[in-house]
Amino acid sequence: MIEALVPLIPQFLWATNFVVSKVVISKGLHAMTLTALRWAIAGALLYAYSRLKGLRVVLSKELLLPSLTGITGFSALTYLGLTYAKASVVGLTMALIPIFTSVLAAAFLKERLTPLLIASVAAGSTGVTLLTLDSSGLSWLGALLGSLAALDWAVYTVASKKAMRELSPIESLTSNALMAQPFNFLLALPFFSLAPMADPEVLAGLLYVSLVPGFLAYFLWLYSVNLVGAARAGVYINALPLLTLALASASLGEALSGPQLAGAALILLALALVTLDYLKRLSTS
Repeated sequence: MIEALVPLIPQFLWATNFVVSKVVISKGLHAMTLTALRWAIAGALLYAYSRLKGLRVVLSKELLLPSLTGITGFSALTYLGLTYAKASVVGLTMALIPIFTSVLAAAFLKERLTPLLIASVAAGSTGVTLLTLDSSGLSWLGALLGSLAALDWAVYTVASKKAMRELSPIESLTSNALMAQPFNFLLALPFFSLAPMADPEVLAGLLYVSLVPGFLAYFLWLYSVNLVGAARAGVYINALPLLTLALASASLGEALSGPQLAGAALILLALALVTLDYLKRLSTS
């Protein structure tokens, strides 16, 4: 029973990234600066760990697209989304990741697009549309950017399949984090300012998202995969939107509007459909 709960721990830690980063950004640290600084700290720790363990660190053109999507693009789009929308809204858009991944895999890897996946695409697309209908400021833009972050991660997942056959997950993550650094700081340059870190809450938040979701959670995830197996562990990733929604509601007091609640319900339905499809494929493989 305890083993079944272990894979939820890294999902919980990744969910805190949305909540803590929302606070940090709301206090003046620009999303692009947060992206650059977070991965500079996490990347340095990953590099030190890899060297101590004798793991490979590869810098090659084959890893350029995974680096730009999995590190730079995903983080930047997520944090920009948090600039305009609630953490709960941006977190909910992460439910689109397995849907986008399935569609891209069908298009580029010739994997089958099942009726359940088609239904999940329809429900998820409608759900995100409803999320963007909130009339408060630019919340619609935050939902859109979160959806683009989910699409970006799906591109990363498909693009990194070859690299993941040659590198371990930690070797791949470390290599991608290091290769992304120049792009992270180049994009952050027009907005770069360390002044907001004079606020202890901002500094503490930056260190937290760098050390916990950016470093520790990955090791706990790999431990979970070794504990329960990759197939079973993969299902737990779908808990991230729900955990983010619960955390944002409890810690930030966020509440969804009527259209957003309907959108959230459709997105969770889409997540249930894609999870059911995944479990069916596991049972027949």
